[in-house]
Amino acid sequence: MAAVTDYANIAAAITGGYKQQQIDRGSTFSPRYVTHLEKIVTGAGQGGSRQAATGTSDASAAAADTVALNALNAQRRHRYGGSPGRTSGDGDSPDSRGSGHTVDST
Repeated sequence: MAAVTDYANIAAAITGGYKQQQIDRGSTFSPRYVTHLEKIVTGAGQGGSRQAATGTSDASAAAADTVALNALNAQRRHRYGGSPGRTSGDGDSPDSRGSGHTVDST
């Protein structure tokens, strides 16, 4: 089965098909900066879904990007590797119906 490798940065996630939305809500709001990464995936032996991660920060947009990327990588390890605690590069585990995933497609 395919190995799950973390995205190194936001640019790599965008190259992988994720859309990025970055919001600066202004200095009077907390959190000020919001980064949202999202991609529609087709499903493996079942219906498709939306894979999304959001990061927030009061410090900077770059900090919100880092939080969103870390959340996305943890979700990808969980979806494709079977556990959010697995390390980058671990293989895929079948879903509850025995279907495998194609990383970032299903």
